[in-house]
Amino acid sequence: MHKLARAVIGSVTILSLLSACSAATTAPPVWPDVHTQGTVNELPVGSEIVRGDDLQDLAASPSSRQEPWGSIRPDAAAVEKRIPAIIERGRLIVGVGQYLNRLGFRDPLSGELEGFEIDLAREIARDIFGDPDRVEFRYVENRRRDEALRDGDVDLVLRTWTITKDRQNTTEFSVPYLGVHTKLLVLGDSGIAGMDDLAGKTVCATRDSTPARAIVDNNIGALLLTRTWTDCLMAMQRNQADAIFSDDAILSGLQAQDPYTEVVDTGDAVSYYGVGMPAPTTGRKAQGLVMQVNSTLERIQSDGTWDELYNEWMQEYLGSPHSLPMKYRSEQEEQEISQARANWLRSNGDTSASRSVGTMTREDFDE
Repeated sequence: MHKLARAVIGSVTILSLLSACSAATTAPPVWPDVHTQGTVNELPVGSEIVRGDDLQDLAASPSSRQEPWGSIRPDAAAVEKRIPAIIERGRLIVGVGQYLNRLGFRDPLSGELEGFEIDLAREIARDIFGDPDRVEFRYVENRRRDEALRDGDVDLVLRTWTITKDRQNTTEFSVPYLGVHTKLLVLGDSGIAGMDDLAGKTVCATRDSTPARAIVDNNIGALLLTRTWTDCLMAMQRNQADAIFSDDAILSGLQAQDPYTEVVDTGDAVSYYGVGMPAPTTGRKAQGLVMQVNSTLERIQSDGTWDELYNEWMQEYLGSPHSLPMKYRSEQEEQEISQARANWLRSNGDTSASRSVGTMTREDFDE
């Protein structure tokens, strides 16, 4: 029924366009034949399908399932002492999404960026400069978040970044700002009611995302990897995917764009988004910025600002929010994460460059 409705809507749209064109000219317009050109059946740009044994190559490492280390506890220093370079520049540069409805998206009427994560970035800027508008937004794709931090394109990334132990090798995360569950988005007539119904099905997720690595542990037929979650929705509408596997915060925005879809619970445990900043393994120092961001996250939870933002953007689709743990590193955790990063550098680092981790350099890790 849903497919028929889409077909009727499409036919009405084409007939309207044809009528408008015929009124303006005597010669009928030449419309492209989508069947012969194959545009409808083409996968979204930059996408690929992974099947069979190749699926296991994407599986998450065991450490990614372990409890992440805590963040860096704020000190009592003034903002000018914590982040002097950002203060001197006069603005905060933040990597965000622009196609994530309710989280970070461009309003089609005003052209302005809006959403829960956009407003969080403005609160961070408010505490730094006393002005929430002293922030420059730059679009960053999921797969380029690490690169954008490492290369200094942005100061921080606020873009649905799940905190995991693996990611803490190269990314310094704030305390959590949103709790989420991974769920499925399906067409209402799909017959998919849970994870057990995915056998032989094609599931869509974005490249390098946590859901893309988690879904391969299930009995699926194929995994469609795309550049954006909007591409996943388009692929499902074209019957190129049977379901989308992602966090409920992301799926709620996609569901709002297509009334023929529904969210299916998977029973997964809660995970958390954090603000991403460069870890010492990238060669950039961000300890002061991490403290500053955590100070803002503490402030907006205590003064009610976080509740106001959640109610405005997320409450309608996600319901009551999860409590957010303010977990900071113990002395033992600080030693553990420093050692883990040293091990990561041994395995992945460019030994020709000297980049500090704590008080040590890359050469100190070479054997």
